Amino acid sequence: MIPSAAAEYAGLRDTSLFLLRVEGLSTMLDGQTIVDSVSLEVRRGEVLGIVGANGSGKTTLLRTIAGLLDPESGSVQIDSLPGSELSYRDRARMMAYMPQQAEQHPFIALETVLMGRYPHLGRFELEGADDREMAYVAMGRTGTAEFANRRLDTLSGGERQRVVLARVLVQQADLLLMDEPTASLDLHHQILTMDIVREEADGRKAGVIVIMHDLSLAARFCDRLLVLYRGHKIAEGTPWEVLTPENLRAAFNIEGLVEPDPVTGKPHVLVLGSKDSNHGELAGSGRTVHLICGAGSGRRLMYQLRVSGYTVTAGVLGIGDSDREAAERLGVKYVGASPFSEINDSQHSEHIELIRASDHIVLCPMAMGMNNLRNIEAAVAAGSLIVVESPDREISDFTDGKGHELRGDLVRRNGQVPESSVLFELARLASR
Repeated sequence: MIPSAAAEYAGLRDTSLFLLRVEGLSTMLDGQTIVDSVSLEVRRGEVLGIVGANGSGKTTLLRTIAGLLDPESGSVQIDSLPGSELSYRDRARMMAYMPQQAEQHPFIALETVLMGRYPHLGRFELEGADDREMAYVAMGRTGTAEFANRRLDTLSGGERQRVVLARVLVQQADLLLMDEPTASLDLHHQILTMDIVREEADGRKAGVIVIMHDLSLAARFCDRLLVLYRGHKIAEGTPWEVLTPENLRAAFNIEGLVEPDPVTGKPHVLVLGSKDSNHGELAGSGRTVHLICGAGSGRRLMYQLRVSGYTVTAGVLGIGDSDREAAERLGVKYVGASPFSEINDSQHSEHIELIRASDHIVLCPMAMGMNNLRNIEAAVAAGSLIVVESPDREISDFTDGKGHELRGDLVRRNGQVPESSVLFELARLASR
């Protein structure tokens, strides 16, 4: 084996430093700017997901970072080394590129995987026992060992994709650049592939950039996400910071909800439809429901109502309230307030305006204190009010009985329904 020309820098490597730094990168194809002044950084052990609509520049960005396209401007540094000054062999030792489409050729799968060892061999050096052992291990991890002696052009698209993944693994590069590695795979192998990506990042401290279309899958496995739109970076951060209804509209032209996955707790994106569609098939199309809630009492209904096509607003919610956090994730308009402070006249008036602009108002079974008592008072102004009963029929009242008295009067006038019946009650009211 021959040493890397960049080996002298190995002692300077530090997992706290950026493995990859891209600054102001722009790329033109056929006279058009496809990537426009994009900057990003990747640390060792980090998985960065790049998402965006078709034609947003994702593949062009990745190919430019890989050195397969020349940038119009900007720079790429790998382990503090200028990418433009690296030889092809040194670059191949430091980064591995997995293309979007797995190639077809008459080489058998094992030979294809062994190609990943070429950057580590001398000019006329053949693969040794260690190289072959690495290849078999990688094929075992990717579930392709059974294809070892089959020609690549006899395999399905998904099978070829997994063989190419095995080739990337044996390359043992510090930086992995992966263009839609799950695109041709069934659900089982999508998870397997992304598990392997995480193992490479967590176990070898490799840095990974992965282009993905499945936003929920990206949120589950990526540490950070970067959103491209028409060649520009429009958002970057943690999955929770990036996957917002506003960014979904801006980047993908869709209306969507973002809620915690019940299993992983990571963001799960539910697409409702195109931003320009009229949602005519949804029960809540064209109607607004206002929730008077707090302390988590309205969180589930917010989600259910948004999925059903309703426009949802909410009352006064203080900083730190779990209903306020849910409202922000779901793009629900609410009246903001400081934590544990009483509702002032301005906030109360803003709340009343939201109530008057709504078709239906739902009063949730929230605990009542002096800080939110005016939320209950605001319900008196509701024209079409649904009162939701508490599951255990107990609602905490810290207002010396004022809250219970107000709520009791609303129940006597409007009755109350269990939360599970709210959507049915709204449908009944709409049919009148």
